[in-house]
Amino acid sequence: MQDEKQQIYINLDDSGKLTTKEKISVYGGLVFFSKAEKDKFITQYRSIIDSIKCKYCDHRNNCNHSCPEIKNTNIESKHKRRIMNYLKKYYVVALVINNQKVYGHIINDKAARGRFSDYSLRRMIKTIVKRLIQSNSINPWDSLKIIINIDEQSTKSNGYYNLHDGLMEELKYGISNYNYSAIFPPIIYGDLSIDVSYIDSANSYVVQAADLMAGTIRREAIDALENNKNIYEELSKIAQFVMILP
Repeated sequence: MQDEKQQIYINLDDSGKLTTKEKISVYGGLVFFSKAEKDKFITQYRSIIDSIKCKYCDHRNNCNHSCPEIKNTNIESKHKRRIMNYLKKYYVVALVINNQKVYGHIINDKAARGRFSDYSLRRMIKTIVKRLIQSNSINPWDSLKIIINIDEQSTKSNGYYNLHDGLMEELKYGISNYNYSAIFPPIIYGDLSIDVSYIDSANSYVVQAADLMAGTIRREAIDALENNKNIYEELSKIAQFVMILP
C-alpha cells in the first residue's frame, strides 16, 4: 500500500503595504500539518466566531443571517484575546518587511514592489519548509502536497507573479544564479504538488484567522521598532516561525 501523501496547509494574509508611508509590512498566518488538523481548527474557530459575531452585527435585532466578517480592525480587545489564545495553539508564522530598508528603486516602482512581494513570499515559504524538514515534521523523500491559501485582497496592491512555478523551482528543482555562479539545490526529493489559491476571506475561516494574526504581528512589530525592542524576540512570543527582511 502506498504511503499517504504528506500535506501541509499554509494560510497567509498581509497587513500594511510595501510603501514609504508605512514603516513595516507583514505576512502572517497559520500552518496545518494535515487535513484533519485543519478541519479541527475550522470547527473550533467557527464555534468561537459564532459565539461573538452577533455583537458586531447591525441587524442583530432583526437578523437576516448576513453576518459580518470578524476582522482585525473591527473587534473588541476581549474578543480578540480569546481568538488569539486559540490561534497560538497552532503553528504561527510571521514575515516582517522593514520598509525603511528596502531599496528606493524597489519601493517606488509598482512592478518592482510586486516582484519583491513575490520573492518575499517564496523565501518565506521555502524557509518554512526547510524548518519543517529540520524538525522532522516533513520527510523530504516522501510525496508532499503544499496547499497555500492567500487573501485575494493582497494581490490587488502587491500583485504576484507565478508563485506556483517559482516555488516548484525553489523546492523541487533548485535555482542556478548564473550572475554569481551560485547554485541553490532543491530541498524536496519526493513527488511535490503545490496548490495556490487566492481567496475571499469572507468565504474562508483559515484566511480570516490569518488576517487576525497578520494584524497582530504588524502591531507587535511596530511597537518593537518604535520602542527599540528586538522584533524577532518579541514576535517569537506568539509565532513559531519568524523571518525579517531585508
